Amino acid sequence: MMRNSTMKWVAPIVLAGVVIAGGSAAIAAAPWSNDSQIKVTEGSSWSKPSDVDIDARKAEMQERLANRVESGEITQAEADDIRAKMADRKGKFQRGERPSNVDIDARKAEMQERLANRVESGEITQAEADDIRAKMADRKGKFQQRIGQR
Repeated sequence: MMRNSTMKWVAPIVLAGVVIAGGSAAIAAAPWSNDSQIKVTEGSSWSKPSDVDIDARKAEMQERLANRVESGEITQAEADDIRAKMADRKGKFQRGERPSNVDIDARKAEMQERLANRVESGEITQAEADDIRAKMADRKGKFQQRIGQR
């Protein structure tokens, strides 16, 4: 009788241990990031985009600006202003250097002001502006994770 009652509580404990060990192994083997844009290279966990990728992004940006001008969403002068700002930013930073905290803070303030103006003009709702801010905070968190992985 004693042996049978001991088996009744030992078997579930052993089974639970096996399940926990198997689950832990599965979690340990799972990848930590589903981000398909991260490129792993020998010697580093993340690499800069290739020149081809950068050129493709530039071409896409130019096409989007042209489409916005064509649709009447923005004027040609506004598109030219955007291009000038992009060129100005590029000129400020040498390849491989990071913007200063002052530059980053100025860009954040400019973005907040643009969002407030868009809400005020009725172009977007406050909820949409809050969603944009949340997405930017999420992007910042993902960026900091990538930096921490280096």
